[in-house]
Amino acid sequence: MALVIRQLRADTAGEFFDLTATVRLDGRLDGRDREITFRRHGDHPRLRDRSDTFDPFAVALLLPAMLRGEPLVVEGSIDELLLAALRGPIQDTLRLLDPAWRRVPVEAEPRPATAMADPTLGAATGMSGGIDSMHVVRHRLLAEQVPEPLRLRTFVHHHVGAHGDDDAVFAEQYAHARRVADRLGMPLVGARCRLGEAYRGMSFLHSFTMRNVAASMTLDHLFTYFLYASSHELGARIKLTRFSGMGTLESQLLPLFDTLRVFWRSFGGSATRLQKTAEVIDDERLCGDLLVCIRGFRTDRAALNCGRCYKCGRLLLQAEAAGRLDAIAPAVDMPAFRSGRSHSLLRLLWLSLGPTRSGSEIDLVKFLAATGRPFPWWARPGVAAVQLLHGRRHSLEANDAPLAAATGSAAAP
Repeated sequence: MALVIRQLRADTAGEFFDLTATVRLDGRLDGRDREITFRRHGDHPRLRDRSDTFDPFAVALLLPAMLRGEPLVVEGSIDELLLAALRGPIQDTLRLLDPAWRRVPVEAEPRPATAMADPTLGAATGMSGGIDSMHVVRHRLLAEQVPEPLRLRTFVHHHVGAHGDDDAVFAEQYAHARRVADRLGMPLVGARCRLGEAYRGMSFLHSFTMRNVAASMTLDHLFTYFLYASSHELGARIKLTRFSGMGTLESQLLPLFDTLRVFWRSFGGSATRLQKTAEVIDDERLCGDLLVCIRGFRTDRAALNCGRCYKCGRLLLQAEAAGRLDAIAPAVDMPAFRSGRSHSLLRLLWLSLGPTRSGSEIDLVKFLAATGRPFPWWARPGVAAVQLLHGRRHSLEANDAPLAAATGSAAAP
């Protein structure tokens, strides 16, 4: 059997600009055809000014084909450079995460790669309001000296599975991204696509790069570079666990999607989480719009960020130690943080010493200790254990180069 993609069509439906293909998703079960649609939306003046191709569907469905061990058949053409990468290097790179993902044939007509990059389009990046996306904004929009092809000109915010099929959560997160985009004077676009059936049995954490690249390809006439905000440091160990997935492959994987016209790059991998957070919370233009909370937009929330989850706790403990808590307080449930501060600190120590220990949490513990702020009596043995096992030096300590110079992306040209 094969996973077959055919019958490409584009339609305008109200505020949406749809791209649909007919897909035979799993012939071993029922042989039925499905329709997969990327519903594009946004306020970019050139949103509908494009000629669509099968390329995004081939990217979106390559990993499902590898999971099933079925050939990926496209009844149409794929950019010849992308097709060559899909047939070999992309699959080989994905299999670094899990050798059980099988190498499969990719059948399609090669489309000559003739269009050249237009540097005046600039760059795009995903906008969630989190530390990683705000770090890209600081270095590629707000910084004075940015090469024009790398200067941000478009924000994107997709709905491709991070919240399952919960459209209400996405709508509120998109509204927040819209507020950030409007304040910074940037167009915001995105694509919605229900890919859950194609990735059945696979977590979003293990597949999000492929989903997001595919969605962005439906909009790639709007940018020359896509700067993917990296949540992993360059050289991070490639692994597939409950808490770590495709992000560890980003710096190797993303450039494999390059064509003559569009380039894909990871950004921020040369900065630690501690460094990124320090830069963002120190910038008045960014810190008031931070959205890091993992609890989603629950109806009982008192603020944008719950103040209790592990991401909120990590941010707030660092901001408190750095004297920047007031700067981010308007977007946080501060009573919840204060009442749960001991729990946040205990969780931080556990994530620094436990079986799933994280370098970001270890770095933060050492930073908190270096600031001289007193710890509760029960936390002092844990802090001492972190320092004994991992040393005292943290990534914000002074070195020969200014911090701003140390936090650009080595992955960006």
